[in-house]
Amino acid sequence: MSLPSVSAILRLPALVRAAPEVAAGADHLSNEVRWVHVSELGDISRLLRGGELLLTTGIALDLSPQGLQRYVESLAARRVSGLVVESGRRLEEAPPAMVGAAERQGLPLVVLRREARFVEITEQAHAFIIDSQVTELRFRQEIHEAFTEMAVEGADAQAIVGYAARAARRPILLSTVGGAVVHLEAGAWDPRQVLDEWHSAAHLHRFTGQTELLDGRPSWLVCPVRARGEVWGELVLREPGGLGAGRSRIVLERAAGALALNRLVERERLSLELQARRSLLDDLLKGASAAAGVAERAAALGFPLTGTVLVGGEVRWGGPEAPRNGPRAEVRAGDLGRQVAAAAGETRDHVLAAPRPDGRVQLLLSLLGPGSVEQRLGHLASAIHARVAARALGEVLVAFGGEVRDLHYARWSLEEAGQVLDALPGPEGKIYYRAPDIRLRGLLRLLRQDERLISFAERELRPLLEADRRQRSDLLKVLGTYISHLGNKAETAAALGMSRPTLYARLRQIEALLAVDLTDGEALASLQVALLARQTARAVPLG
Repeated sequence: MSLPSVSAILRLPALVRAAPEVAAGADHLSNEVRWVHVSELGDISRLLRGGELLLTTGIALDLSPQGLQRYVESLAARRVSGLVVESGRRLEEAPPAMVGAAERQGLPLVVLRREARFVEITEQAHAFIIDSQVTELRFRQEIHEAFTEMAVEGADAQAIVGYAARAARRPILLSTVGGAVVHLEAGAWDPRQVLDEWHSAAHLHRFTGQTELLDGRPSWLVCPVRARGEVWGELVLREPGGLGAGRSRIVLERAAGALALNRLVERERLSLELQARRSLLDDLLKGASAAAGVAERAAALGFPLTGTVLVGGEVRWGGPEAPRNGPRAEVRAGDLGRQVAAAAGETRDHVLAAPRPDGRVQLLLSLLGPGSVEQRLGHLASAIHARVAARALGEVLVAFGGEVRDLHYARWSLEEAGQVLDALPGPEGKIYYRAPDIRLRGLLRLLRQDERLISFAERELRPLLEADRRQRSDLLKVLGTYISHLGNKAETAAALGMSRPTLYARLRQIEALLAVDLTDGEALASLQVALLARQTARAVPLG
């Protein structure tokens, strides 16, 4: 809880009348004062708990340099907030030994030049401390109630950030962990300037998952937004000292809690509908025997299944870092599912989407009205990519199955979309993929764990593999390049950067080792399948 500082206590009327003068430790006047205590004992430190502002006339002190040094050091060791000495009783001036020790220990030393009434000082100080604590408690309660009410009432992130900025009287922004700004409330500040200043500071910020102060000009207070153990964003407040560091931290952390609660409430609100969508898709995947009543259930969800073109689809996060299983994968799938649903709302298509525990989002489209299927799939995929990119959430892959008009064949389209995604090694530059995009490479990727396929590839290429290992040659690379250029020797030589006579000699060596004719179409097809299978199963480049 925030407490008044030494400098604030020194501004009380009873102390001001005593003409206080800071003799040492001026850089530490921000020390918080828990209590004000009066004592003339030289060994008072053993009775203190820390945080006290100590008042003394020095009557009972050992005034030798060694005695004064021990006295000051003992107070500093107990983390006393400051020492106030009244002059005129025994001390006319603060002794140099006391001043030097206080400066070294970082202990504020204040000399009162006029007679002081210690009783009046302690009365005013204690009233001030208690009043500060009551005010602080009232502030905390008001902030807590305001943010709790906003979260429970369903206030969106922008409203929560806006209230926090007004309460803190400072600009506040909500960003993703990656640094992309989602909401900004700048108040009287120039929004562009605030963004530029944060972007300059953000690249030096290493995310720790804890509330921390980033020193600089301006300074920034950064607080993680965490829900169910996962940090999905950061609240950032510019120059937290305006309201007071303690109060700024309270505002920011309560706002982060409201955002997290809002996120959980929103998830719970959607959970029953999500379960219904997932159950419906599960039944469709089980086949026609389980499809009884599916059309009626879909209609209850506002999703027409009869008299339309149905297309199955899947969406998943791209990149090797995307989670594939576990709680984090399911949470990320939920995030993606919301973006897919929002994208469908933008395109006004009927889309039944449900996140899966493995991190994917499965969906079924019901296409009514004008427009080609490819055009409408493109619009939906573009909307999904745009929403994900706008929120800097990552990269996604989108795949669709074939079109069907009979509900009983929806399973086929859903499964095909999943197979297309399984066959993709990663993003390849298209906004969405369908079965024709994966072709032979896709089929081999689906079969990449089949020992028979691996054995076939090894058997076809073994002589070249052994020759390359033994001679440290590049015959496998030459063969792969030759096939990828459809047997064009001039283009193959250029791609490999070798002369034609050298290429011809390598090709003759390959034919001899494999006992094949490289002009024979079936032989080349067999070798191409072997090369693709080996690349898919072992991640070995073709050249």
